[in-house]
Amino acid sequence: MRRASVFLLLLFLPLLIAATSPAKKHKAVLFPSGTKMKLEVADTESARQKGLMFREHLPHGTGMLFVFPIEAPHRFWMKNCQFPIDIIWLSSGKQVVFIAQSVPPCKNDPCPDYGPKDQSALYVIETSAGFIRKEKLKMGMSVRF
Repeated sequence: MRRASVFLLLLFLPLLIAATSPAKKHKAVLFPSGTKMKLEVADTESARQKGLMFREHLPHGTGMLFVFPIEAPHRFWMKNCQFPIDIIWLSSGKQVVFIAQSVPPCKNDPCPDYGPKDQSALYVIETSAGFIRKEKLKMGMSVRF
């Protein structure tokens, strides 16, 4: 009886975990060039803290959208990240207020942080390194999502 219970638990455990885990949210973004990208949404404190940590790569055409509760000069670091990224800070009106290109992974503590000192942002997008250059993204440009 006990063996059967353990077997059933192991059989259904992945289903239970999937049912209780929050589904990942996604949002599509349209850049001024017409490029569309699928963004994973990080809109909770824990999701924003984890970000892209421990991932080996970012699939082509994807990124992460950080949504903050208030507009402020949010700073980012690359602790436990495995690859360089581009980071785009957006105002509440979705205008580019700051960019950081090819931000390298942090290799040693303390990790440097990146971001605006004075410009406030409500959203931040992380993409593969080289995206900002390829898209010719500049300060003041607007995105839609």
